[in-house]
Amino acid sequence: MDDSRDDHVDPDRPHFPEASTTAGLGRAVLEGGYTFTRNGSQLQSHSMPESLLRVGMFADWFEMRVGQNVLSERRTVNGVTRTAIGAQDLYLGAKVALTAQDGLLPATALIPQMTVPTGASATTAGRVLPGLNADFGWEVLKDRFGIELLVANNQVRDELGGYQHLIATGLTGVFQLSKSLEVFAEWDAYYPRGGLASTSPQHYAVGGVVYFLTPDIALDARAGAGLNSHSSHLLAGLGLTVRR
Repeated sequence: MDDSRDDHVDPDRPHFPEASTTAGLGRAVLEGGYTFTRNGSQLQSHSMPESLLRVGMFADWFEMRVGQNVLSERRTVNGVTRTAIGAQDLYLGAKVALTAQDGLLPATALIPQMTVPTGASATTAGRVLPGLNADFGWEVLKDRFGIELLVANNQVRDELGGYQHLIATGLTGVFQLSKSLEVFAEWDAYYPRGGLASTSPQHYAVGGVVYFLTPDIALDARAGAGLNSHSSHLLAGLGLTVRR
């Protein structure tokens, strides 16, 4: 199920789809980064450290996950500007690697997860929000090109204080230019349902690079643009992954 012990670390970031591999039994992966998002005068946000600790437990196919982030956001809705600064709710989850790739059948992993209301008053959702991500991966050309797919179903708090069911998809093409350098291009889509805010879908085109300093240390950078009027105009980010 897990090949993360071979070759280099397989980060969840910066692709929207997470890796279909796990950290590996007895190993730990720490990921972090920074993201800037802008949507004209309507939204400007800074997100960091985007920390995610992945620890392999019990078997090679299972990992526990804990994440924490701090958000600084200025949002204008209907002419009213609100600022939110503080720690977001604690993220808790697990990843279960179900299958390795077998011909056209992809490598698969499921991530049951939730956030718990531990954040600052300006950024907390105020209740437990559960979710489930399904990740799929295909190595199309060995050590050259792969495809990743994410289908995510999560409860989220919207910008007006309501709660939405968010279905999200990510489709990524990963090109391995060398043993140390990969580039990727992806299409991300978000489909909110319910809540108080807009339920219009958002679509993004995102590209980036991942550079492996060593088999256990990776740097990443990404940038993206919204593809429709309901999406943020710009996003950009940097990140670091360390395995031990």
